Parts: sequence; structure tokens; C-alpha cells
Amino acid sequence: MAGRKAILTTLALAAMALAACSDKEATTSTSDGEVQTTAEEKIVIDQAGTEVTIPVEVNSIVSGGILPYFHTWYVATNSAKEIVGMHPNSYNAAENSILSKMAPDILKADTSFVQNGEMNVEELMKINPDVFFEIATDEKSIEQARNAGINTVAIKAIDAAAAEPLATFNSWLKLTGEIASTTERADKFIEIGTVVQNEIYEKIDGLTKEQKPNALMMYQLSEQAITVGGKNFFGNQWLNATGANDVAENDVTGRKDVNMEQIYNWNPEIIYLTNFTEIQPEDLYNNTIPGQDWSEVEAVKNKQVYKIPLGIYRWFPPSGDAPLMLKWLASNNQPKLFDYDMNAEIKSYYKDFYGYDVTDEEVEQILHPSSDAAKY
Repeated sequence: MAGRKAILTTLALAAMALAACSDKEATTSTSDGEVQTTAEEKIVIDQAGTEVTIPVEVNSIVSGGILPYFHTWYVATNSAKEIVGMHPNSYNAAENSILSKMAPDILKADTSFVQNGEMNVEELMKINPDVFFEIATDEKSIEQARNAGINTVAIKAIDAAAAEPLATFNSWLKLTGEIASTTERADKFIEIGTVVQNEIYEKIDGLTKEQKPNALMMYQLSEQAITVGGKNFFGNQWLNATGANDVAENDVTGRKDVNMEQIYNWNPEIIYLTNFTEIQPEDLYNNTIPGQDWSEVEAVKNKQVYKIPLGIYRWFPPSGDAPLMLKWLASNNQPKLFDYDMNAEIKSYYKDFYGYDVTDEEVEQILHPSSDAAKY
């Protein structure tokens, strides 16, 4: 029950915070204190608390280091033609997602403004978007873009709505709805997410710790590093919200590199692999990663390693498919309580929310994404 209250609280706080976002016309103060407005511009308050003046009609956007943001624009507006630029890592996910079929315009986006992981403001100026969205923690890029005269909106990733994925996406969606004047779609998504979360909470509220499997969210995995997520990161919230114990939550805050000894100590019964790693469950089952022996880990022995799906975007971070992520995780963590038919759930959700008919082949691609989506 405590978890449920926390989520509902964050939802409420997110809604309150974003209520401050204004679609009013831009205002300027004259020497006598009177306020003047223009019909072409409006002011929004971004997630860093900065007032940003943007065009009333936004025809082009670029998404920077806030990697999932580009698809938020699509979810909020049902259009991708305004997305003229995005981070190369975002493009990788888009190219390997169903969104590239739903909205092929997404593949026209320019990625040249990010070079070696850094924003190149001269290249961004060539694209010259109406609005540039950047992760709030990248103050350097935000300052450079604003100094270049580009309307820049800061978006919070981890600390928005206490790193709760659904509430975080809701906050992005609400802000985007205000910017694009499409708040109805945002409200519809928020309603669906809340219904699904409450449905799951009703069934897991009475479970004891012993009745929940011990699970681990593997953020990145390679021969060079084992990076896991813990408290105050999206994986922790996903696990707690769907009936599992997060084995890393008492040892890891955010994400952290660990060694195999730590993995043996945790000995998770379920392992989830994000789409920020190219590793697939078979790599653990077949023990193919040099220098790492996964054969004695409970999740590997019992074939309980899952690659997190990739639909309209990666399902691990905040995404437009968050209600589906909740159902998929609940089915894996508590199969006796949840028997969602994910094929039917995906088809129904995409039809209802995106107006798109997903084929059986596409469902398979969503549930079993390619390793290419993690390449950069």
C-alpha cells in the first residue's frame, strides 16, 4: 500500500508542477509596468523552472541528450514530421522500433549536431529548430544553445517525479501537450497508465517479501562492465510496482558497476536486460561473455533472464508504452496473479492509443528486440 501511495503522490506532484506550465501569450513589461503580449509566441516553464519563449505554432524540434524525448513528441502530437533532429542514440532506438513504421518521417531526423557524444552548437544552428529539448543536467549544452538564440527547453530525466517511470513520462507528456497544444492525448495516456497501475497494485498489495521473486535490473552488460540499477533509478520503481524485490536496492543508488562476486551474493531469481546493452538472454544461458561465469546464477539456471521489449521506444526508461511495460513485468514477476496475453494487449493498446494495427510479426519484434537497438 505504501508503494501505491507513493506513486499516486508523485503523480499528483507532477501534475501540480506542470500546472505551472503556461500557454499564455508571451508577455513583456513596459516602463510603466503594463504587460504587452504577442500573438506569435507563448511562454512555457521548463522542468528546470526557466521561462522559455517559444512560437505558438511549433513546426520543428530537435531532441538532444534526453534520449527518450523524441518519441514523447510523437505520443503527444501523433506526428513525427516536426522532429528534424535527434541524438544518435535516440536514432538507433527509433530505427529499430515500430515507430519507424508508424511514422517513417522519424528517420529523416538529423543527428549531425552530436559528435563524439557532445553537442555541436554550430551544427544545431544549421538545423535551427523552433524548440530544442535537452536534458536538464546538461547545463553546458543548454547555455550554448540559448546563447545561440535557440529556444531551449530543459527536461528532467531521473529526478522528475522521483524517478518513477510512469509519472516521469506523464510529466514530459503534460509539458509537451502544453507546448504543442495537444493536451487531450496527454490526458488519455495518463488515464490509461493510472488504471493499469492501480489494477496491478490491487493484486500485489498483500504480498509479503517472501512471496516476491528477487530480481535484478541489468542496465548495461559487456565484457568490460557489469552495470546494474538500484534505488532512485527506473528499474527499482518498475520492480517494486510489479511484485518483485530489487536485490540491488540496498547496495546501489542510481546505477553502478559491480563484479561477479556481487552478482553471486545477490543471486537473483530473475534478471532483466535493458536495450542499452547488446547482450541477450542466450548470451547468459550459453555463458559467452569472456571473464564472466553466469552458469551458477539462479536466474540463468532457471532460464529466467528477459530482454526488456522495445515498442514505440525502449520500455525501460519512461515511454509511451509504460502501461504495457507494467503488464509485461507483472506477468513475469507474478505469473500466478497475472496472465496477460501480451500479444493481445499490445495490439489493443496500439490500436486504441496510436491508431495503429500491429501484426503478429511486429508483436514478436517488440517483445524480442534486436541487439542493434543498443549500438551507438
